Amino acid sequence: MKKALSIGIVASATILSAYAQAQQPATPSASAGGATGLLYIRKNAHSPEAEADLQALDQALKKMRALGCADPRSWYYQGATHAIPATIPNGDNPLCPSYTQISQLKWGWNTCTHLDGSEIHFLVWHRLYIQHFESIVRTLSGKADFALPYWDYTNPANRVLPAALRDSASSLYAEARLPSLNDGKNISPEMDEALDTTTLFQNQVFAVFNSQIDAAPHGAMHLYIGGQTDKLTMWNPIYRKETNGLMALVPSAGFDPVFWLHHANIDYLWQTWENSANGVRPTLAELQAVPWPYQFHDGTGKRHEYTIPEAYKTAFNPNYVYDQLRSGIAALDSQKHTRLLQLNQQRNDNKRVLWSEQPDEPVKGGQLELAPAQAAKARASVLSAQAALSPLVLQLTVSFVKEPEDTYAVYIVDASGTQKLAGLLTFFGAGHHAGFDSGHDHAHEGRKTFLLDVSDELQPESDYRILIKKQREPVDEITVREVSLLSY
Repeated sequence: MKKALSIGIVASATILSAYAQAQQPATPSASAGGATGLLYIRKNAHSPEAEADLQALDQALKKMRALGCADPRSWYYQGATHAIPATIPNGDNPLCPSYTQISQLKWGWNTCTHLDGSEIHFLVWHRLYIQHFESIVRTLSGKADFALPYWDYTNPANRVLPAALRDSASSLYAEARLPSLNDGKNISPEMDEALDTTTLFQNQVFAVFNSQIDAAPHGAMHLYIGGQTDKLTMWNPIYRKETNGLMALVPSAGFDPVFWLHHANIDYLWQTWENSANGVRPTLAELQAVPWPYQFHDGTGKRHEYTIPEAYKTAFNPNYVYDQLRSGIAALDSQKHTRLLQLNQQRNDNKRVLWSEQPDEPVKGGQLELAPAQAAKARASVLSAQAALSPLVLQLTVSFVKEPEDTYAVYIVDASGTQKLAGLLTFFGAGHHAGFDSGHDHAHEGRKTFLLDVSDELQPESDYRILIKKQREPVDEITVREVSLLSY
């Protein structure tokens, strides 16, 4: 595999055998793909077993913060690989004097999948990103078996920010966060809906799961940690001005150490879903239909640039497992991979639009209820799709003139008035998607499309409505441009 990292994965390895392998000495200079062929163990950040890895992460980040931003292993370079503000006010950037505007991007910077049309790469790109970051931490910390801990915040028992990230003397601490998290308080109950994975794990199509996990818990937690949910402003050292906290804004999110634990957890949730009865896997063709760069550095500072086929192969031959899951990720040559792939491909091949309307209705007063006329006309088609056990997916395209700050819940309402949650709309990165922070002053409309699996919520034998409710104060932010029901 050209320029790819060597990976030795035994797809059927159980957690016990993975732990046994991980006790063998690993080579600190091993590439992100694990040249030793060992399986590293990503541990729950709240568990005693994760303490040594959190200490190693602290040690590595201290060294990374001391490196100049031209060093690809530095804290600034790694954060900017995710994204970076288009301009720094007054050209004043003491953290990286060589970067003050978008024309000065270094190799691999600003390549996260938060630009319009790139979302299908969201899970795969971030998997490779944090895997390469792990390689850097192994090298700089000297902990040969280091693996990123994950913050398992969807578990109510783990709703407090891990203690190591709350220590102001630690390199894992960031002041530009929601103060209550740094103070050791629980995540607000207002986040319960966003952190409930029940609806998320009911998804049966990769693109739909990918869209929904991006919205919540991923986007919802970014906004919450960065204080945007509470409409807080604070000094953001990357933007060099008062704005939201680091995690709330795509161009500064990668500079908060909690970013890595957050994305390790998103990857953990992805693997949990894939291990479930509903889990499927993206096809290479899905990713190749949207060209996207995969450019990272390993622990030696060496560049690794992947074609999409190479990135795909690396993503499904990883060098780690999770402590709470039964086995590693099924490799490309496994029977499980083939089954996961075929099921998703079959559904994509059967995709069709059952009905579609363009309401062009704003969400006024905090909510909007739609009773699509086409829904009743397509009742027979919907019943037929349900009889064939085809996933039913609600596709919503909304517009906005600035990045919406709140979360919207989408419900299917039956004839009796019963509301069933279909999913959430969050807008972390929506302004970045729309190019609002590109450095240009001209105003324009942004759009974002959401996919929500409604197979379990829809009862098409009777009339149904779609209810969109803003979770907090009723400020008009979005307009629903198009709503469609798809069958896969």
